[in-house]
Amino acid sequence: MKLFHKIFLCFVVIFGISFQTAGVLLIDYAYENAVEQEKKYALQQFQYNKYILQSILYSRPDILQEQGVDPEEWSLFTTPVAIYDSDQKCIYSSMTMEPDILDFRDSGEGRLSFRIFRKDGESFIFVYDHVKQGESDACLVTQTDISSVVDTQRSMTAYFQKIYLIILCIGFPLIFALSRMITGSIKKVGKAARRISRGKYSERIRVGTKDEIGQLAADFNQMAEKIEEKVLELSAAARAKEDFTANFAHELKTPLTSVIGYADMLYQRELPREQVKEAAGYILDEGMRLESLSLKLMDLFVMDKQDFSLEKFRTGGLFENIMPGIEPVCVRYGTGLYVDMEEEEIAVEFDLFKTMVLNIIDNSVKAECSDIWVTGKKGQEYYEISFKDNGKGIPPEEIDRITEAFYMVDKSRSRKQHGAGLGMALVARIAQIHRAGLKVESDGRSGTTIRLTFNLPEGGCNEQSV
Repeated sequence: MKLFHKIFLCFVVIFGISFQTAGVLLIDYAYENAVEQEKKYALQQFQYNKYILQSILYSRPDILQEQGVDPEEWSLFTTPVAIYDSDQKCIYSSMTMEPDILDFRDSGEGRLSFRIFRKDGESFIFVYDHVKQGESDACLVTQTDISSVVDTQRSMTAYFQKIYLIILCIGFPLIFALSRMITGSIKKVGKAARRISRGKYSERIRVGTKDEIGQLAADFNQMAEKIEEKVLELSAAARAKEDFTANFAHELKTPLTSVIGYADMLYQRELPREQVKEAAGYILDEGMRLESLSLKLMDLFVMDKQDFSLEKFRTGGLFENIMPGIEPVCVRYGTGLYVDMEEEEIAVEFDLFKTMVLNIIDNSVKAECSDIWVTGKKGQEYYEISFKDNGKGIPPEEIDRITEAFYMVDKSRSRKQHGAGLGMALVARIAQIHRAGLKVESDGRSGTTIRLTFNLPEGGCNEQSV
């Protein structure tokens, strides 16, 4: 059974039972009050008629033993009465219904008894008690008609049933609408969930209330937003892995094909020394490129799986230690290197920082630049290191992609120089480990500038890990 049907039936049952019970209790309460009022009236009439009977017995003590008493002598009674002697023989009765259910043994002088009797659609209250006056002993019974009270109860019950049916006819549509309103918001959540399951991750629910249902919708929207973000992240990661795999396979295929081809040629043929040297040189170049690729891939994998502690270093001393590793690269390509660093302490992991600087310098010299300027400037809360060259530059539309693994601006030149397109990917990852900002600027014609922005350390950095 659906939730809507459950809520609707619960409302109908609760409403019907509650209203019916309340009506019955109210009518019974009104009836009981009316009967109590009639009882009080009957008691008053009984007391009045009792005084009348005592007066008659006082004036005519032998009237109970007389035969053929004139009814006019009993005409003083204000309500229908019946008088019985001590042997329970009826002396006089003006009642329209003879009470055949009275037990005079239950009564005694000063102890009144009440009986309600219904017959042929009529209802009466009988009040009876023994009356003594001198030597006379009689039993007085008074009759009070309460048929109007019973008829009123029946009329109220019939009228209530009509009202009850009318209220139900009006209440059913209201209960139906209320049930639809309560379950409607839940249905919206269900529909939105189904649409999300079909791939519409941008699906949201409009929150129109601040109650529990509105809070549920808000929580659902928050969950859907997190799911969409996570799906986008996973999709991006999956695409990146696919691109990485495709690029990696492509990077391996070309040199391996050439290596295999030249090796087969050397193995199958007798070649002149010059051709052998040329083939061996090509195999050597491609082997060096594969070696570079494997080492840089290893670096990437290691940095994805390890944490690193940062230590404080003076920038001047830091570059003095790095320069011996940089200068041979510049000498090999005939590139001038100019370093101008303002003294400041920055927090770095030395080996990673050195790897990052070497990769940036390596990219610059391979861009056929003649000079590289490395400068360091201190800001109020940061320290910026910039690497500027006058090489071929990077087209502006490709700047956002140079940190992707295997991406190369000039693929033929990069392969010729044993490049694998992983240098800037390493730089970006190392900058992330150092929580440093990385910015690349180039117009594609007059060189490239790479800026690294480090936050100045506060307190000790030896215990800091990222």
